[in-house]
Amino acid sequence: MSFYSSLREQSHCFIIPVSWHEAGSHSRLVELEATLLLPKLLTRSHLCNSHTHARISSTDDTPKETRGDWESQDIFGGNDLQSGARRASGAVLAGVLRSHAVAPATSIIRKAAQHRAFSSAPRQLREKASFRETGSTAAAVDDTGSERNPSFADIAFAFDIDGVLYQGQKGIPGAKEMLQKIRQLGLRYVFLTNGGGAHENAKVASLAKRLGLENPEHVLKDRVILSHTPMRSWDEDVKKNGTVLVTASQPETARQLAREYGFQRAVTPADLLAANGHIYPFAHLRDSLHKESSPLPDGKSAAAISDPYSRVIPPDALKIDQILVWNDPRDWSLDIQVIHDLLVSYRGYPGTLSTKNGDRTLTDAGWQQDGQPGLWISNLDLVWKTEYPVNRFGTGAFLEALKGVWAAVTGGAAPLRYQALGKPSRRTYEYAHERLLRYDADVLGQGGTATRPLRRVYMIGDNPESDIRGANDFAPGDGAQWESILVRTGVFQPTLQEPEPRYKPTVIVDDVVDAVVWALRNEGMDVSRDWLLSK
Repeated sequence: MSFYSSLREQSHCFIIPVSWHEAGSHSRLVELEATLLLPKLLTRSHLCNSHTHARISSTDDTPKETRGDWESQDIFGGNDLQSGARRASGAVLAGVLRSHAVAPATSIIRKAAQHRAFSSAPRQLREKASFRETGSTAAAVDDTGSERNPSFADIAFAFDIDGVLYQGQKGIPGAKEMLQKIRQLGLRYVFLTNGGGAHENAKVASLAKRLGLENPEHVLKDRVILSHTPMRSWDEDVKKNGTVLVTASQPETARQLAREYGFQRAVTPADLLAANGHIYPFAHLRDSLHKESSPLPDGKSAAAISDPYSRVIPPDALKIDQILVWNDPRDWSLDIQVIHDLLVSYRGYPGTLSTKNGDRTLTDAGWQQDGQPGLWISNLDLVWKTEYPVNRFGTGAFLEALKGVWAAVTGGAAPLRYQALGKPSRRTYEYAHERLLRYDADVLGQGGTATRPLRRVYMIGDNPESDIRGANDFAPGDGAQWESILVRTGVFQPTLQEPEPRYKPTVIVDDVVDAVVWALRNEGMDVSRDWLLSK
């Protein structure tokens, strides 16, 4: 790969046309607006480490219905994370957060050369450290026997899983070796996935199997954050006294997980169908898809109400307080029917109808204004990557279907009100950031309540709509910077209609190995792909 540059001075800045020539005919020309620390830094070896920046604008275009009314429910408990407060338990402290925080302007540059990408360097240029086979800087050793190099003390990684570490059942080449290396170096990292519907340990086992990891306890355990994992930190009173409806790809598994999270009264759509067969007219599915059910909690009934407008509620009538959509419902017809029934109900009692529905003198014409249960969607991904050549629909597709039904029911008078978890939700990034701050206590098992400061976190993902957008918008209260790295092994694939991602990453690279190499180089480390994959 050849390199040339020419300069023309513009006040204190220089415009550097750079051409990267790859094998074959591929080449691109990009321009960096660079504020150079010293003119002598204009060499190939220092370009990626100069203090560069590019101006972009960032706005909050999160849909109103996605943001929801964050002040309406104090479910997460604790203090506002935006104030920088920390909770001794290590769980997310934020109860009610607005999702319109905008991250500082981030440097953007396209990758144009195989296995190498150059972009903005840290705001404070670090002294370069060598990590090639010929030598390394001095390193401490943590309680697990892994090196902890001081150069890595204040950086961390957040990895998406599907499309980043594996596709379908196949691991991405080099992903296993890369994880083993960064674990050996004592780097902090978590797996931040929009997957869910199962226990975090089940995801650990699945990831270990697909990557062929022989030591998952050492490399993966206690690092997986699913789309609904932040619900572990919900207010204990809500979990103890409220009744939640849970739907997911495997509802019975989701119910057991909800109970493990602390939700003492978890109900599935199959439970409602078993308790009142008139809820859903397609009886043949009761013996197949919906055959697993449990009695309703506390002896409650789903058939106690006969007059939908009566406000004389029988004492044994079931009341639903929250609706939890935990990844990829299988029977959209039943689930949309049940969710609709609760959203038009009086205070969450199945079989009732709110008299406020359609009242145009009220906010949103009265829809969802009568104490209906809160709707929580734990994954907004429209599509995700498998081994099939065309992306597959995710939970976001179910949400879009529900929105369509809701628009038809309300005549377009009101948006669907819901709360979002998973990426790009700020709540999810707050939770991940807190876990990284408390990494020594929560992940390495050292105990205590101390935190270790962060300066920069690298989010590596394949989906611009969730991974990149969420990292770009996230500005934690402690001043740490989240950088977004997009890989080409997953959801994002350039097309004629959309040649560039809608949400721009800091850099685009070929795969997760290149992403980590780029990040470490961005920190001033002289590393190579071969070194990262070496034992």
